[in-house]
Amino acid sequence: MKRVVLVACMAGALASEAPGRDRPATEEQVRREASIMEFTERMKAANYPALFEKAAEEFNVPADILKGVAFAETRWEHLTWPEGETVSPDNGMPRPYGIMSLWDNDHFGHSLIEAAALIKQLPEVLKKDAFQNIRGAAALLRKHYEETPRADASETGIESWRYAIRKYCGIPEPDLNAQHALHVFEFIHRGFNQFGIEWKGRSVDLERIRAETAQIVAEERAKLAGTGGQGGGPTVAVNDGKVNGSAAIPADSEPTVENGAPLQRGKPPLFLWVLLILAVLAGGAWAMLRSKRL
Repeated sequence: MKRVVLVACMAGALASEAPGRDRPATEEQVRREASIMEFTERMKAANYPALFEKAAEEFNVPADILKGVAFAETRWEHLTWPEGETVSPDNGMPRPYGIMSLWDNDHFGHSLIEAAALIKQLPEVLKKDAFQNIRGAAALLRKHYEETPRADASETGIESWRYAIRKYCGIPEPDLNAQHALHVFEFIHRGFNQFGIEWKGRSVDLERIRAETAQIVAEERAKLAGTGGQGGGPTVAVNDGKVNGSAAIPADSEPTVENGAPLQRGKPPLFLWVLLILAVLAGGAWAMLRSKRL
């Protein structure tokens, strides 16, 4: 049912953008468009690109890595939660923190604590301050880059950061964290320029990463088949259009936060419409929309 609702919302978003709309805008459309405008202005005011660049220079991490990781994890939304809420009351999944989706739980790890220690800040600061969250993530990514073995030790291009990204995301399953890293590089390759989220794409050897990811997925499926399909830990799904700010949260989960406060059931969140449209664009629907305008 949730998937049906999301598909309907996405279809409605595309239809409402079509030219020549001669019917009066519905209250829902007006509200959605107002939310998009508010989100866009908030993104511009936050000036995240400058923060990514600053942290990247400080910790010697490619700024595109920080931008791509943040986009894959949270769509550049600085996630905050009510005091003391460490898991979603709806699905029991652990909460990620901040724009870089740092963790503090036993399954996905304690990257929040590690990142805070690296930059000599309290974890609570990284939860609340977007720049400190980015700094902590940058420091942790650099640490992982230096400590995580690479297939080719001489590899130094931006693609060599995929091993650090896989470690950083906290997903323990090799096939899922490899797919997540692939999504990050697909975003880096494309770049983005909508809704106040702006960065230019840069060339990435996606075919190499895709081939490597396919091999990892095949190997993990073979292992699973050999154990009769018995896996451990919570079931997770990697997706590039999530609305809950974590690669480990299923794509059809309901969003549970709006500006740091729990959502009222039945009330569309402030940024849900934006994230739905981002997912549509990221999935190639923008090309279809452009063809309608031509």
